[in-house]
Amino acid sequence: MNHISSHITKRMMLINLCTFVLIMIHGVESLSLKQSQKVLVKQKGKSVSFKCEVTDLGSGNFVHWYHKKDGETFKRLLYISHSGIATSEANEFVSEKNGNSYGIKLKTTTDGHAGMYYCAIWDGMGNLIKRFGSGTRLVVTDQGKDKPKPPTLTGYLPSKKDEGKSAKQTLVCHASGMFPELVKFEWKINNAGTLTDVSDGDVVEQKNESPVVTVTSMLIVDKNKAQNDNYQCTVIHEGNPDGTQTLEMKKEKSKPSMEPKAADQDPVTCPPTEVPTTDQISGDSEQIPSMFLFVYAYGVLLMKNGLFFCVVSIFLLKRKAERKDKSSET
Repeated sequence: MNHISSHITKRMMLINLCTFVLIMIHGVESLSLKQSQKVLVKQKGKSVSFKCEVTDLGSGNFVHWYHKKDGETFKRLLYISHSGIATSEANEFVSEKNGNSYGIKLKTTTDGHAGMYYCAIWDGMGNLIKRFGSGTRLVVTDQGKDKPKPPTLTGYLPSKKDEGKSAKQTLVCHASGMFPELVKFEWKINNAGTLTDVSDGDVVEQKNESPVVTVTSMLIVDKNKAQNDNYQCTVIHEGNPDGTQTLEMKKEKSKPSMEPKAADQDPVTCPPTEVPTTDQISGDSEQIPSMFLFVYAYGVLLMKNGLFFCVVSIFLLKRKAERKDKSSET
């Protein structure tokens, strides 16, 4: 009797699991939301609109809007029904419904409005999940200070001193002096003239706030690849259509130092201007401003590998336990 009851319980659990998976798949395939605006820069006193594209929103569902200041929790501003009717919890915001766009508009921008803005929807049946958009950052400035400033992009090839000491080599891209401060890096490898994306697992990024904002992207590759392959580093300046820059990381075309520098000096690069600037340097490890990044990068990669090992081990142990249970029942 107990054996029959256990069998029925397991079957019900399997049915519930399959139902949940089907619901999730349905939600992913149909209901979706997208925030294409990554960053908006507005002067104080100006109005600003945030957009959120939602597909297949049910008639009984709503699009919620949240504001999150740095270091604070989410605050809901309003929610918009499928038909466009808005229920506001912040008087300075109004809804802007147009087709599949469920946006909001801020009438008058102040310093307190800076931060991230997210749209969100409830998805699923029974076990509801609130899904959030990628978010839009609002940067509030004084009058006349809202003009984007492109970054200065500097590249570093692997250190010559370390070529024979390690099985891994590091290529570094620095973006500094930009406004707004949001940038995105993309690494590609040049295979006989064809550019292909580099695995995200080989890339580590870090942001430094002082003395100027600098975002560093490090690509860790095998020594042989670093010596023989050519790579391309691209930085995309969010909020600035003209801020995308690309740097060819080619060892044979690296610049020699123009003059001798002390070991503790930073490499000489052009100061940030309104025109994007790039520079590539091949030299010793002392030229990299933050060499502890190399240790940090390896630490992150080791943590990722350790986490993957733990997940696989737990999965295998569960399978082994299930097999024992089945053998004991028979």
